[in-house]
Amino acid sequence: MPVRMTARHCELTGELKQQIETRSRQFERFFDHIIDLHWVLDIDGRRCVAETSAKVHGTMLTGRAEALDMRSAVDEAAGRMEAQLKKYKGRLKEKDFRAIAEAKTGPRTSETTASEAEGL
Repeated sequence: MPVRMTARHCELTGELKQQIETRSRQFERFFDHIIDLHWVLDIDGRRCVAETSAKVHGTMLTGRAEALDMRSAVDEAAGRMEAQLKKYKGRLKEKDFRAIAEAKTGPRTSETTASEAEGL
């Protein structure tokens, strides 16, 4: 998974890069089919803003956080991204489960339900 980092109005230190890379590797525990991951770090006055966006199949997920220091903002944004990845993976499993169940039993049509109702 390629990880891109952009710093606006601030410098990207080695320590901060290492923290971002570590947190980004942890995303693979929740969803391992991330196509691209982009971090944007910005300082606006006293606020430090960290935003991460992950491109997954057909969808772009984002996590954004503001804090007084950049390390906290990165941790909060990573936590929000992890929550979105969990939710996205759950939705995919739910869709796959429905498709598998339908394939096993066959599609339900109005004729099928009407004949089942008559038989009862």
